[in-house]
Amino acid sequence: MSSLTRMLSVLDLFSRDHTTMTAEQIADALALSRTTCYRYTRELTQAGLLVSHGGQFMLGPRIIELDYRMLDSDPLINAGGPIVSELADAMGATGLLTAIYDDHIVNVFAHSGSPRPLPLSFGRGTTMPMFKSSTSKVLLSMMSRGRLMRLWERHQHTPDCRTIGADWKAFWRTLQEIRQRGYAASFGELTPELAGISAPVSFNDGGVAGCISLVFLREYFDRFDLQLLGTRLCAAAADVSKLLAGLKSPAAPAAPSRARGRRTVATKPAAAGAQPGARGKTAKTAPARKPPKRTAAVTKAL
Repeated sequence: MSSLTRMLSVLDLFSRDHTTMTAEQIADALALSRTTCYRYTRELTQAGLLVSHGGQFMLGPRIIELDYRMLDSDPLINAGGPIVSELADAMGATGLLTAIYDDHIVNVFAHSGSPRPLPLSFGRGTTMPMFKSSTSKVLLSMMSRGRLMRLWERHQHTPDCRTIGADWKAFWRTLQEIRQRGYAASFGELTPELAGISAPVSFNDGGVAGCISLVFLREYFDRFDLQLLGTRLCAAAADVSKLLAGLKSPAAPAAPSRARGRRTVATKPAAAGAQPGARGKTAKTAPARKPPKRTAAVTKAL
């Protein structure tokens, strides 16, 4: 584990039950030396990811700032948000967009189109269990054989993993069936009253961008033809994938300057006929350039 990953793991310690922590508590929880812990908390505080008051650390405002930037700039949210919201409203469901990093499956967008509130325990920002729910299973089905083998070797003794398959071959076969079908459905795996259905979303190189899901009250879900509902969801997922495939990278924005008192110096362009290598007149200070405005290519496509 890199030092950066280990430092960021400090943020994972905070929860509803642990809203504040001392440096000593952080060091004990992560088995850090006191010197390393103080260095981590100092750097995280300087970055705004932690704040300190009276010897107690808590999550900092930079996190909510980054959350706002993600909502504004994330390609999956920009492409999929309007589509999953429209579909959820039409079907009377709650729509979710979910992404995956490492072994973490995280809901990054949620829209309620349900006629009455659902008892959801896994809204936006929550991490899903690795082997439970249609969301997790459809994302697992899109993984390479090698990655799935490593997951199986690490988790094969957990009940949730073995529910998918009692051995490696059964585990692999179940996930391949989901991949071939194009969607996964689950019934009461996380909340007994709910049922869900999910389909994967891909980037233009075939890599998995995430998935879209619809969550219903179980009694309402049973009114649908599962195959027809899966076909409609797969079509919506394909629309999101097409929008992601059409994304083009804009010019990189200028890096924000963190140094104070520095002056940016730009030389004048050489006059016509000037000899190469000849020095121009004294350089003038160039005005600070404004970073380019963000453009939402996906918004236009929608």
